[in-house]
Amino acid sequence: MKPLNYQTTLLSLILLVSSSAQAANEATELEINHPLNRAQEIAIPGGNVAITAVLGNATGTVIDDLDYFVFSGTEGNIVTIDIDGGMGGIRSVDTILAIFDSNGQKLRENDDAPLDEGSVSRYDARIENFRLPASGSYTVAVSNSPRFFSTDGIVTSTRIGNGDYKLLISGVTLPIQQINIDIKPGNDGLAPINPRSKGKIPVAILSSNEFNAMNADTSSLTFGSTGKEVSLSHCNPEGKDINNDGFVDLLCHFENQQAGFVQGDLEATLRGKLKGGSRFEGIGHLKVVGEKRSGF
Repeated sequence: MKPLNYQTTLLSLILLVSSSAQAANEATELEINHPLNRAQEIAIPGGNVAITAVLGNATGTVIDDLDYFVFSGTEGNIVTIDIDGGMGGIRSVDTILAIFDSNGQKLRENDDAPLDEGSVSRYDARIENFRLPASGSYTVAVSNSPRFFSTDGIVTSTRIGNGDYKLLISGVTLPIQQINIDIKPGNDGLAPINPRSKGKIPVAILSSNEFNAMNADTSSLTFGSTGKEVSLSHCNPEGKDINNDGFVDLLCHFENQQAGFVQGDLEATLRGKLKGGSRFEGIGHLKVVGEKRSGF
């Protein structure tokens, strides 16, 4: 292969990567992220991420290195995992990609791929249109050719290659975390809801060991008969341990008539996102009544 002008190649690479990674969240590889059980956790709140990474090093003596990145996705997600700039960067490397499930079983692997917008060589690996078979964690593994992966992320060759690359993961949606809510906290029995009332419905979003309600993005909250109703009035600025379990909860208030309750409804659904982008959902029990009562 003819030598490439470094400045020209790098500029072309930046333009290509920028184009192919539009609207992607940016992340940087953090060592040590190998072997498989030490994979770097990657958040993908917007559905895609562009990770700047290096196998070994970009200059100097070649060293032994493999890269592993773990992310969470939802069953049915159609995911594309793409290497850009492995060839033609600061130090070119012929990459191999593999994806593993949470049990260390290899699900797909790729060495060479047709050219795409972010690559200057078919030696940039790509796994395209991979359907996640279940909700949960998946690990992306990166090596240099001919170091193919076997079960548990073990490579089959000792031929080492180093170089920089950009790893693009797209098509991911986060699993919805199920949480607890309390409709009209302090009310004994089922919360009575009168659809004709012009008042507000207080709903406590309850924290737990796995969920901090105070990290909720309140602008994302919807609440009502289906959970899609844009009914939020406001949330109290200060948290309070409403159910006396030692965790600080968030009390929010929703417009009754915008919540869409009708006779026969037995449940209400609250949906929202945390400030980091992950989604949550809570379901509470209620009783729709036909008369307007005080305290609504």
